[in-house]
Amino acid sequence: MLPDSITKVTDHLMKFPSMGRRSSQKIALQLLEQGEGEFQELLQDLVKMKQEVTFCSVCGFFSKNSQLCEICGDHYRRDTLLCVVEKPTEVIAMEKSLVFRGKYQVLGRLISPLNNVFAHNTGIPSLIERLIENADQKTELVLFLQPSFDADATTAYIREKIKELGLEDKVNISKMAQGLPSYYNIDTLDQDTLAKAMEGRIKV
Repeated sequence: MLPDSITKVTDHLMKFPSMGRRSSQKIALQLLEQGEGEFQELLQDLVKMKQEVTFCSVCGFFSKNSQLCEICGDHYRRDTLLCVVEKPTEVIAMEKSLVFRGKYQVLGRLISPLNNVFAHNTGIPSLIERLIENADQKTELVLFLQPSFDADATTAYIREKIKELGLEDKVNISKMAQGLPSYYNIDTLDQDTLAKAMEGRIKV
């Protein structure tokens, strides 16, 4: 019934999380209703975003042209308090808490031997490098990982690596706990829940 071009745009939009056919088609049709100037501006901004936005060379969060992200460049944040997350979007979620004043390490992927994902395929080497650089100070790692077998495997590896390097007395590992349900979606946690979970974190 609809032209093929609308169907193709709808199919592309459906590839995004939580986007069903109805909502994707609605956005496709709304794009058609935009004025030519507004539509071209959107296209230019999309191209610019894709070209400019990369990942921070230190923590793996979003940055511009491979520079340090704003968080890593903020000297008022603590270098010895690191929140470990899987995805860059989870940094955004954590920042909503307004109580975390440390820095981050984005792993990108979690260890998953069944899927041929090992430590060197993740941001763990970068994390270990930062811990070694801070070895003259006490560092706290706050693990903020979606509960799963892969998260457990990743946590176990990080703990073992810290032990192997003799950094046990220099690195404390904690996790978000208080106020979080057993199985939660990081992206949908509200500000109050995140704040309480961070303030009530426990050593592991």
